[in-house]
Amino acid sequence: MRYHPLTIAFRIYQLIKNSFFFIILLFVLRKDSDFWLFEYGRYAFIVIVVLQLAHIVLAWFMEKHEWQERTFHIHKGVFVKHTNMIPFSKIQNVTRKTTLFHKLLGVTSVTFETAMDGEDDSIHFQVLKKDHANFLIELVQSGKLKNEAISGSAMEEEEIIEASVPKPNRTVHFKPERKDLWKASFTSLSFLAIIPIVFGALDYLRPVLPEEDEVEGIFLTLLATKWLIAIIVVLIVLIAVGFGVARTFIRYGKYEIASDASHIYIERGVLDESQFAIEKRKIQGLEMTQTWIKRLFGLAEVKLISSSNPNQEGSVNVNSLYPFLPVNKAFRLIEELLPIYQLDVELKRLPRKSLWVKLLRPSWIWIIATIALIYFKPDLFQIEQTWWIAIIGLFVLIVIHRVLDYIHTKYAVTEDQVQWWHGGFTSRMFITKRKNVIEMAYSQTRLQRAFDVASITTINRSVPSHFETIQDIPLEYADAMKEWYLARQQDVQIK
Repeated sequence: MRYHPLTIAFRIYQLIKNSFFFIILLFVLRKDSDFWLFEYGRYAFIVIVVLQLAHIVLAWFMEKHEWQERTFHIHKGVFVKHTNMIPFSKIQNVTRKTTLFHKLLGVTSVTFETAMDGEDDSIHFQVLKKDHANFLIELVQSGKLKNEAISGSAMEEEEIIEASVPKPNRTVHFKPERKDLWKASFTSLSFLAIIPIVFGALDYLRPVLPEEDEVEGIFLTLLATKWLIAIIVVLIVLIAVGFGVARTFIRYGKYEIASDASHIYIERGVLDESQFAIEKRKIQGLEMTQTWIKRLFGLAEVKLISSSNPNQEGSVNVNSLYPFLPVNKAFRLIEELLPIYQLDVELKRLPRKSLWVKLLRPSWIWIIATIALIYFKPDLFQIEQTWWIAIIGLFVLIVIHRVLDYIHTKYAVTEDQVQWWHGGFTSRMFITKRKNVIEMAYSQTRLQRAFDVASITTINRSVPSHFETIQDIPLEYADAMKEWYLARQQDVQIK
């Protein structure tokens, strides 16, 4: 079965979008340049684009897909053909994305992600009819196929099979309110995104802008009028804030977190819509993060750690439940979505000796920066001796970060679960089940040995593997964690 004919148009659209910078540079800004790099660059660009266009058309005729016996068969290649077979059981996440291109043509795209690491570790349908996308998603999630081979070319067969697939009964757990979106607009600092956009636009418009002398004259004239300066500053602030708010409302305005008995579903986007589904049993752990600005607003971000690779072409990084959840809602959401995780356990804090270990541990960043500043002795902002001010300032920041890390670090281990908080200016909670920890490392430096403390690192299966380390915990507690991990065989059933 060939891919949707609009796949050709979508790939051409992507080619134009990815080549837009070179088109502007070679054929607009430097169209009259005789420099050899631009002159031959234009010919090379045309040849490459023609070859890619030919490859796009040939690939549509040559590449096919089908599903048989609960397995996708993906036939790829134009000159060198190969077939990739991915069983439904290997699929971890399902991402559905509808960009502006898809909306205009009434289609969508679907990506099935697996836990494998490689070039062919996901199945990406760039263009699909919406009803066919629903059919494929439900087909994979249900896992109920007839014994005979099923071809996707006959709509009658699709309709029969689709009718036999049960519709999931979803429960909606979270939709952001307007006040949540306003908080997200400021805590994300998205209004600062206008700065690189403005500078990028200035680079494009530089050939048509007035000469530097004229610009300097206009600037000096503006500085002479205080009320005009105030108006300009207010306008700049309003534009930046408006841009940030609009960007946040477009990205998170239509957001929904839902679940059923087996999956978690995340939907987001106004212009570009994305739907994401992940099996609960494939979740390896949870991570809750609070930056300093989110802590001021009482917000946190909860991420799902899964064994799939979320960075494939067409995939959306929505492993985050929602980047700006109020802390109380975040805990409640975790309990509703994944009740197997216990968040009400009593957390222990580090002893005072752990603080001394953190403060006495050498900071190579500070040492290297100090050597460089003493050697070069830069004068910043035309102020002499600023180099030693920078040395002291960096030292104070490092000390504050380590004190905050000591304050934030808390840990708890139950019969089948480990949970801890740690971090300096950004604090982070990590929680996982013992059966999901594929490896655990124990380490102790000479400094830690002197204070009878150690570090523990857990490793969870993901792409790439997820490493989580808690430092300077009491030695007896670290030894107990080793015994705790050795009892993992009680949780894992070897088939």
